Amino acid sequence: MKLRLESFGELRLIDPAGRPAAFPEKGLLSICYLLDRDLRDGAGSEYPRSALARFLWDSHDNSDIMANLRKTISRIQARQAELGTELLVFTATGVRVRPDAFVDDLSELVNPGGEGAVGKLRRLVAILRQDFLAGLADQSVSTRQWIAGQRDRHMAVLVDALKTALPMARSREDVSLIKEAALRIFREAPDDENIRRILLGAYESEGELEKARRLFETNKHGLESAFDIGLDVQALGEIRKIFAGGQPPQQSPAVPLNDGGVRVSGPLPRLVLLPPGGTEAAGALPMLSAALIEDVTIGLCALNTVSVVAPHTADRIARNADKAELIQRHSISYVLDTRLTDNAGVRALFVQLIHTGSDEVIWAERFSLEKYELISHRRDIARQIARELAGQVRRHEAMRDSFAGNSAAYHSYLLGLRDVKRLALPDVRRSRKAFREALQHSADFAPALSGLSRTFLVEWLLTARGDSELLGLAEDYANRAIVADPSFAAGFRELGVAKLYLGDLDESVLALKLAEELSPHYADGIASYADTLVHASRPADALAKIERAISLNPLSPTDYLWTAAGANFALGHYAEALEQIALMDDRTPADRLSAACWAMLGDMKNARIYMRKVREIYPDFDVDKWLSVVPFKEQWQKEQYREALRRAGF
Repeated sequence: MKLRLESFGELRLIDPAGRPAAFPEKGLLSICYLLDRDLRDGAGSEYPRSALARFLWDSHDNSDIMANLRKTISRIQARQAELGTELLVFTATGVRVRPDAFVDDLSELVNPGGEGAVGKLRRLVAILRQDFLAGLADQSVSTRQWIAGQRDRHMAVLVDALKTALPMARSREDVSLIKEAALRIFREAPDDENIRRILLGAYESEGELEKARRLFETNKHGLESAFDIGLDVQALGEIRKIFAGGQPPQQSPAVPLNDGGVRVSGPLPRLVLLPPGGTEAAGALPMLSAALIEDVTIGLCALNTVSVVAPHTADRIARNADKAELIQRHSISYVLDTRLTDNAGVRALFVQLIHTGSDEVIWAERFSLEKYELISHRRDIARQIARELAGQVRRHEAMRDSFAGNSAAYHSYLLGLRDVKRLALPDVRRSRKAFREALQHSADFAPALSGLSRTFLVEWLLTARGDSELLGLAEDYANRAIVADPSFAAGFRELGVAKLYLGDLDESVLALKLAEELSPHYADGIASYADTLVHASRPADALAKIERAISLNPLSPTDYLWTAAGANFALGHYAEALEQIALMDDRTPADRLSAACWAMLGDMKNARIYMRKVREIYPDFDVDKWLSVVPFKEQWQKEQYREALRRAGF
């Protein structure tokens, strides 16, 4: 058995029998200091006596501190002789520590161990329950600075361990450990929002929210946005409960502007959660689904980044024949549309978050009511919906804040977003003008850069002239969008589409895969991924992707249906392709494909009708030229199109 040095809490030496062993305090402090240096810089290094003296004592008189050091060394050596072991080795000019002569908690702190993430966190929490050298008195300035630095490093180690352990926390014991670790960090950093949220989740999971409230009320720092959760917290599956602890601000804060003035923030955006409609489900399912959405609504009412419409008003809006008019009248910015679906007997709750200003689906998800038994999993589904809503609204509002103080620029961006979806040349060019106007006010605004890229891509598709300059511009603006915001999925989406039509299919698939990883619910990105897979001669995979995109955005835009029709055409499902085209609001862009499908079905009358429609708009359309610029990975797809278009009369 060896002596044990304890440095967390009271600094002391423990003998093999577990009793405190007397030792000069400056000697124990020297051991800690040198041990830390060895752990960081390599064991066995000798440290100068003069440097150790300056660390231990405050004095400008070198002779005084060296005299103090000599006296301390004498006491240390005498005590080591009594103990029969040498913890510190002194030479004529230096000193070094012998870590093999004792065990210590400081080394245990950095010991990698093999206990796994939760086990490591448990070990660190046990060691760090008390501050490093908490009971040490009579410290020099150098000593105090070193101790403060050590404590900061120890907290950083604990924070890293907590982050790593969060995804692994499963049992009630694990959640208690998470709470204890977060409380320890909170003691040092009471205004750290991530730590506050971990604590809130842990207390909630143990049914002790009132304790959390009291804990935070004792601190002068107000709880800010309780929903602004970072990735560190999202990993905690067991305790990712959204806690509405924040209070709405009493007044709009003044935001400083670059010119030295201030801007008062406008009213909070409004969110309404509509109760489920859809299938006429029997039993308790509709009632429970409606109650679930009401749970989420009530839970979000304390969110201080958005104003939530009360359930009664939401129900009235859902029942009204003119929802859009009521939504506009009540200045509602976001709508969570929910409905029950029944696909081949499999019931599900479908939710989608829509930004009313741009009619954009920001997030969508389908919760299988076969997988989630609604009575027992209602709380879990509510948590997930609440977390996603809070995060999605926050991110979307952050994007809108890029135009803070310039409503004309944001208005231009929204107009561009609206027009680019119409797939007609006048609309696309009008959209381009709007995006450029937006960029005049904010040159690195990624959504507008991405929107510009899309206008060039859509024009390239609509004109079918193989204009390489349009593709080059599309690629350039997509790259600029990625540089402006590498986390913005739409930039990768547009780059993937540009790469597709430039013939670089591998790069296209990679970019669109990244877009999907960045935003798994980004329906438009998934739809573009499906389109690329069609061209990559993987029509079956493409069909699965586009069906996923349509499930996320059931009232699908024309290009989704166009991609679905293209996938079906490549699979030889010509009638199914025509069914998809028939669902389009504007079928004109798909006239070429319609002609090809009718021709392959042997209906030459309809094939000729659509061929003439194409000729009226694009009189110089040439099959071979068009196929030379439309990329297909495998030759069979080009031949399939060529045969179909020739049969149709092109």
